[in-house]
Amino acid sequence: MRFFKYFFLICLFILIGVSQTAIAAKNIDVDLVKLQTDDGVKLTGILRRPRMAKAKACVVLIHGYSGNFYSGIMDFLPKALTDRGFTTLALNMRDHDRGPKKNRFEKNRYDVAIAVDKMALEGYHSIFLYGHSMGTNRVLYYMAATRDSRIKGILLTGPPGNLFEWNVSVFGPETANSVLGQAQNLVAKGKGDQWMLINLGPLGKALYTANHVVSLRGPKTVSDPYKNIAHISQPILVVHGLADRLANPDVSDRLRNSATPKTNVTVVKISGANHRFSHHQEKLVSIVTRWMLKRLKH
Repeated sequence: MRFFKYFFLICLFILIGVSQTAIAAKNIDVDLVKLQTDDGVKLTGILRRPRMAKAKACVVLIHGYSGNFYSGIMDFLPKALTDRGFTTLALNMRDHDRGPKKNRFEKNRYDVAIAVDKMALEGYHSIFLYGHSMGTNRVLYYMAATRDSRIKGILLTGPPGNLFEWNVSVFGPETANSVLGQAQNLVAKGKGDQWMLINLGPLGKALYTANHVVSLRGPKTVSDPYKNIAHISQPILVVHGLADRLANPDVSDRLRNSATPKTNVTVVKISGANHRFSHHQEKLVSIVTRWMLKRLKH
């Protein structure tokens, strides 16, 4: 009898879950979108629209290193925000997933631009720009470079900070300088497209071109978030997990201190949350949603 009781309960839970998923699906329109950047790169993303009424605002979501639009934080956050009335566009950047990386960091601005353009063409006048992990560097660079007035506010989660400094913290200054030096020597010799096997510590190993390495970590890089945030006037929310072992939570405080006094930067830290906010997803969604709704009232 106990077996049949447990079996019945399990089936009931499955049916409830399927029912809730079906209800959510009925309330949201989901479309695969294909975009082409100004420099000719084709990108793919997922556009989610709440069906109940036209959303007042939308969120463009930019993933981090080795990420994509359909896994990790980019899986649950766009869905949750759309459930709460925001249209969302989650986009694959040109260097998505764990494949070889050849593009210079500055090319990221074209990817962000085409996503923002898409949502502006959809008729949205309040556009929020979100970046996770290395996506925070991409978003901050885009805003510093373009000063895009269409952006209502900026959302950042798990920022790693300066990417050369991150490598120093993981591998030590000697190793970090050695790898960068090798890449710089190749670029100086006109061999910037040559591949290098790069050790990323907790992220494994990956193939980078020398150009890619220098564009991320070199002294003239445009990826430094501390420099970029100083050129941004829109309000910024930074959320970091205190149990994040990949990106130091202190980076969030340094970002706030690097912004101009006129820029409204809010930092929220979630106790026990890791880099992906596992087991703290609802908390993250609640913080992000409340902050955006507050911005929409201004």
